[in-house]
Amino acid sequence: MLHTLRTRRALAALALLTPLGAMLTATAPAQAGATTWTVTNSNADGAFTAVSGQVTVKNKAGTTLFTCASLTSTGKLVPGTRTGSALGSIDTTAATTCTGPEGTVWNATGVMMGDSALVGNSYNAATGTSSITNGPNSTSVNIAFTSRDTAHQCAFFTRSTAMTYTNSTATLKTTTAVVKVATASGSPTCQGLLTQGETITFATEYALSPAVKITASTN
Repeated sequence: MLHTLRTRRALAALALLTPLGAMLTATAPAQAGATTWTVTNSNADGAFTAVSGQVTVKNKAGTTLFTCASLTSTGKLVPGTRTGSALGSIDTTAATTCTGPEGTVWNATGVMMGDSALVGNSYNAATGTSSITNGPNSTSVNIAFTSRDTAHQCAFFTRSTAMTYTNSTATLKTTTAVVKVATASGSPTCQGLLTQGETITFATEYALSPAVKITASTN
């Protein structure tokens, strides 16, 4: 009799779970389709040049560290369709001099010691704009900056630079970046200016030549 009672209880519990399981199965969302990215570039090898306007760099507290009159970079956005999110890369940035609020001189160098891929995040067909990250990996290096002020020694490089590319104007707008602070004699530089891994304002707008078109669709 005890065995029968246990069996009935087990069956009752199973009966209660069955509608719930069916409901969960019925309401489970469909998996998102794969995104296909397409790049159009008149250069078959994907080569492009990007020239920016003024660059403003601020720490997370909103303090302006320096401004650069302009940056010039080269890279590749090879024409064609790809199912992955890797769109291309920025390969070099010409060395230039930037200036802090108190006249401090900073050197900018596009060393590109690690992966600096342009990775597509999302595409807005209505506006023809793509959300892109430059160098999302921990080993990525976008641009290295070094202060020449011996009283405030600071050297860092940027990665994971947030960008938006607009097809109609062929412009690549940057907003933020993540910093990796260099060390000197085993101690971090940039004391009082930057902390390791903080997100900074990295604001500028590049004009691409030739004009490139980036689109995406989801199956």
